[in-house]
Formats: sequence, C-alpha cells, structure tokens
Amino acid sequence: MRMTRIGGLVLFTLLWAASAFAWSFAVCGDSRDDKDGIFPQILSAVDNSDMEFLLHTGDMVNKDSPREWDTYRETTASFHKPLRVVIGNHELYGGGKPEKFAERFGLPGTSWSFTHKDAHFAIVDNAKGTFPDDTLAWLDRDLAAHPKGKGGITTLIVAMHIPPRTDGIHPHGTRFDYEERSAMLLAILKRHGVDAVVSGHEHMQHVEDWGGVLVLISGGAGAPLMPFQKYGYYRIDVENGKVRETFRRVRPAYKAR
Repeated sequence: MRMTRIGGLVLFTLLWAASAFAWSFAVCGDSRDDKDGIFPQILSAVDNSDMEFLLHTGDMVNKDSPREWDTYRETTASFHKPLRVVIGNHELYGGGKPEKFAERFGLPGTSWSFTHKDAHFAIVDNAKGTFPDDTLAWLDRDLAAHPKGKGGITTLIVAMHIPPRTDGIHPHGTRFDYEERSAMLLAILKRHGVDAVVSGHEHMQHVEDWGGVLVLISGGAGAPLMPFQKYGYYRIDVENGKVRETFRRVRPAYKAR
C-alpha cells in the first residue's frame, strides 16, 4: 500500500511538472478592417485548444471610435480565455490616447508586464514609432526585477506593436532614430537574456534570429496583407526555458470549406 502511495505521488509530481513547464499561448496582431472573418476564427481556434491565452500585438481597431470599439467588444465577447493586449498605432488614430487605452483594458499603463507560469512578459509601448528613453528605462527595470531563476522564471518574452529594426525587418512609419533605438533595445534584451520579441504592425508573418533573440511578426489577423502573405497566427510553445513557434494559417471565412 505504501509503495502504491509513493508511486501515485511520483506520477502526480511528474504530471504537475509537465503541466507547469510545458504550455503554449497564441500571438496575433492587426485584426482591424477584418473583412474576411479572420479574427473570429483565431479566437475560436484558441478557445478550443490547449493554448492558455491570446496575446494581441495591436491595431485592434482602425481608429479610436465608439463604433469600432463596440465591434471589437462584440467580436471578443464570447472568448473565454485571457486576452492580453498591446497598444498599436491605429489605437492612437482619431484622437486616441495611451491613457484612454490603458483605462479601457484595466491596465496600469501601456507599458506593462505580467508573469504566466515560468514566463515573464514585458509589454512595450512603441506605438508612436520609437523607443523613448523612459520606455527603455522601464523595460530595463522590469526585466531586472524578473530575472531568470527568480520565482521560477525560465523564459523572458517582450511584446510590442512595431517590430524592431533588424537586418531583415525595416518597419514602416517609424521615426528617424528607430534604427539607433532598436540597437539600444537589443542591448537590453541581450543583457537580460530575453528569449523572444513578438510584434505585429507589418501585415505579414516573419521569424528571424536577431543577435540570439527570436523576433516574430504576426500581423495577419484580418488587416489587408502584404503581397504573398497569409492570414493566421502563431502558436508559441514554452518548455524548460525554450520557445518554439508554429504558424497556424487561417483562410478567409468564405473559403473555409
């Protein structure tokens, strides 16, 4: 009987460890102007999967207007899992303010952070096309306060709307200093051992290694696509301090069959 109890305890511990350190979430962005029914399909796919939440990298609306936010609320009303959000440049159009966005979603600010299981997420507001000094300083402090090895954290992920400037990514609508500011960002990421940066803004799907940091663009949740790109989202698997991405294509609703 005693051996049975021990065996049961070992099995429970193994199952707990597996559930604690092997999990997944979804990333999508740019669901504005969704004329093909892409975003509702993403919400449904995530809701009916083992992915634990959806991280939206911004441009949920075309502009800050009651009508567009009503549409967004109606679209997401039946989504049962946590929906984490990043402010995009389109959330500022039509008179949108960062403070108003944060209030709408109950956030402490448009740069904010959270920890989920063994991963810490820092959300960076670069919706105005640059990385201001105070934003980079906030990110540095936040990552320093949540280092790997503290509180069970094994993985660090940074999310933003506009991807950084890299050898392979030249984001549009950025300020003159964006390349210099992106280099400053990279130094912070490398200093803290950040594993991945997830973003949107460019209406495409793209994955790149940026100085040892995974950079991912998921900008196909409904907005008009760049040529030769596909609608969809990424599934991100997190396990034992490693991050693995898998693209999930979504076809326009009228072509779903």
